[in-house]
Amino acid sequence: MASPQRSWSLSSLPLDMIEEIFHRTPAESLLRSKPTCKKWYDLIKNKRFIYEHLRRSPGRSLRTDERRFLRIDKTVQIMEPVTRTRSEKPIPYELQPLKNIKAMVHCDGLMLCMCSDMESRIVHLALWNPLTRRIALIQPSTRFTTSDHYGIGHGVNKYRDGYKILRFSDRRYADHYHCEADVEIYYCETSTWRALDDAKVDWTMDLTCQGVSVMGNMYWLARRVVQMIIEDFILCFDFSVETFKDVCFCPLYNINNYLSCFDGDRLSFLQQDEAEPNIIEVWATNKLADDGDDVSFTKYFRVVNPDLPSLLFDYREMSSQPVYYIAKNKRIIAWCEGVVRDGDKFPICIVLYEIDEGGLRNQRVTELHYENDYVGTFLCGYVYVPSLVPLP
Repeated sequence: MASPQRSWSLSSLPLDMIEEIFHRTPAESLLRSKPTCKKWYDLIKNKRFIYEHLRRSPGRSLRTDERRFLRIDKTVQIMEPVTRTRSEKPIPYELQPLKNIKAMVHCDGLMLCMCSDMESRIVHLALWNPLTRRIALIQPSTRFTTSDHYGIGHGVNKYRDGYKILRFSDRRYADHYHCEADVEIYYCETSTWRALDDAKVDWTMDLTCQGVSVMGNMYWLARRVVQMIIEDFILCFDFSVETFKDVCFCPLYNINNYLSCFDGDRLSFLQQDEAEPNIIEVWATNKLADDGDDVSFTKYFRVVNPDLPSLLFDYREMSSQPVYYIAKNKRIIAWCEGVVRDGDKFPICIVLYEIDEGGLRNQRVTELHYENDYVGTFLCGYVYVPSLVPLP
C-alpha cells in the first residue's frame, strides 16, 4: 500500500523558527513576502524584528553581503556588487519638485537627502527609505542653506529613542558673515528642533566629504589651524551625548581621499594621488566602540599597478566621487565614472571595478552616457544596506 504523501509548508513551522529563517533573509525578499499571510505580515512589520534583522546585517554576520551601490542621475540606480545586477527606478515623486539632489547620508537603510536650489541657495531635507519607498520631508526651524552640513544618527537605543538629524553651519561662512556658527538637532520622533548653544565650531569641513554614519554616530574629515599649524583630523558627532569630539588624526589627505564605513564598526580611508594614480592606499581604524577615545588609523593594504583605474574626483569636470567599500580579502569594490572612446566620441561610462593587492581584477561597464543625455551625479553616489526600518 502506498504511503500517504506528507504536505509541508513554511507557514506550518513554529513562529520562532520562521523568525530565525527571516533573520537570514534579505530585506527585499521580506518586503515581497509581507502580503503572503497575516502571520508573516505582523512579524515583518514588528519593530523588534526589524531592528534585530538590521543588527545581523553585513559586518556582523556571515550572511550574504547585502551592501548596494546607489546613484542618482535622471533615475534612481541600484547596483548589487556581488551579483553585478543593476536596477533602475524613477526618482520618487516627492523628491522631484526639490530640484537637484546634492548629497545623501546613509544610516540603517535610511537616506538623508539634501536637495539644493543653487539659485536661491535654499536646501530641502528629506528622509527616504529606498526599499519601502517611504519619504518624509523635514521642516526647518528657520531655513536650510547650501553652507550647512548635515548628519543622521541615533542614541544608544535607537528603537526607544529614535533617529536624530544634525545641522550645523560651516566655520568659514560664519567668519565671512561675522556671526557664530549655529548648531541644532532634530528629533524625528517628535518633529522638533533644539539649538545646541554650547557647541563650539572651531574647524572647517572638507567640502567633498558629506560624512559617514557608523554605529549611530557621524564622522567627517575636518581641518583646524592651531598656531599656524594645520591639523587634519576625523571629527565625530556623538548622538548619545549630543556633542562634537575629535576622534583621531587622519593620514595626510587631499581632494582625492575618501572616508567610508569599514566592516560595520570601523572607518576606512582611501587615498589615490592625482600625480601618482598607479598607487592606491587603504587605511582603517580599530573598532570605534571597543576602544573609546583610543582610535587611530593603520595602513590596511597598498596597491601598486600601472593599470589601476582613476578613482579621482575632478572639480573641473564635475565628475562624481567614486562609490566604494572595502570587501573581504583586501578588495576594493568601486562604482564610478570613467571615459572610453567610441569612434570620434568620448562618452562617460559608469564602471564597476574590483581591485585587490595585485591590481585590477575585474571591470564592467554598466552604463554609457553621451553628452546630451547625461546629468552627472557629482557628489551623489552612495553605499547603503536595504532595510525595513520605518520612517519616524
